[in-house]
Amino acid sequence: MRLRKILLLIGFIISGFLTFANPVSAMSFSADFYGSDGQSGKIYIDSNKTRMETKEMISITRYDKKLVWLLMPEEKIYMEQAFNPEEASQKNLPSNETSSDEIERVFILHETINGYASDKYRITINNQGSHYEWISSDPGITMSVKTAAIDGSWWNEYRNISLAVPDSNLFEVPAGYTKMNMPPIAG
Repeated sequence: MRLRKILLLIGFIISGFLTFANPVSAMSFSADFYGSDGQSGKIYIDSNKTRMETKEMISITRYDKKLVWLLMPEEKIYMEQAFNPEEASQKNLPSNETSSDEIERVFILHETINGYASDKYRITINNQGSHYEWISSDPGITMSVKTAAIDGSWWNEYRNISLAVPDSNLFEVPAGYTKMNMPPIAG
């Protein structure tokens, strides 16, 4: 069972974590997130810190410390990994800032997504193709509330967005957790 959780955790690092790889500039919020792959959970962001919670695990990214902590609450263990933001994908960031790899942004229409007035764009990323992104135009919530593949094969979205600053303790490893060494990844 423990090995299965470790393998799930490594899969989480490789796939889900990179979805939310960089912080939102000077923005603090929390939201529920949902994806077409069935993944759902809660995300908390406070300028240079991110926390993602799913049923299986929690990831805490500390950009200020260049670290990622991956927690398994059921076992009260965590793994620590160095983080290099230059290598991470910027796909699906909760922001309206232009990615350095973005080569085109075309406005499509105004639409309401989960109660948020939004502007839908087709965004083309260098070497990654295009996707749709809905940027909220509601006052105070100028961020991406949904992203989706052009062909509809995948989507990710935020619901129940709160602009309250998350508690700073959410971005620390909780007391009582034991550090576990990261297993080597075969290459």
